[in-house]
Amino acid sequence: MGAEQDQNRETVRRLYQEIWNEGKIENADKYVHEEFEDHPPTRFWDLNLRGPRALTDAVVQFHSAMPDFHDEPEKIVAEGDRVVYLGQISGTLQGELFGFQPTGKSMKVWGVNFFRMEDGKVRERWGQFDVLGMVQQLGLAPGPGGEGGPPDGGRD
Repeated sequence: MGAEQDQNRETVRRLYQEIWNEGKIENADKYVHEEFEDHPPTRFWDLNLRGPRALTDAVVQFHSAMPDFHDEPEKIVAEGDRVVYLGQISGTLQGELFGFQPTGKSMKVWGVNFFRMEDGKVRERWGQFDVLGMVQQLGLAPGPGGEGGPPDGGRD
């Protein structure tokens, strides 16, 4: 693997460790391109945002709702200007997330992200994680056999 791929892998690894896991959003400029574009699996935040704020707003939302949020890397692969990150996210819903009220329940799901790098920074991200598994584990949607879901069964 070349030096550029090593640098790209390290940039993505550090982005997850420092920004997502440690909540150091002030470091976003070090890893995220000023023209960063995000393509998330959900449409719960402003998709018109560009640059580091497009990432840090998502981090703030997740950390506000799940102070123990963590993304554990399983595999990071780089080839040319592309990086693929496979990780397992976890956290306990202690605050509002995407309009859902806290349940106190925890989740642990897999996610994969594809990055395009430019000038040594993340220029674009396409992400996908087990959203259904997350909302079921957090008690926001019924799980297999009808388990989970809102405490009132979705009734007002």
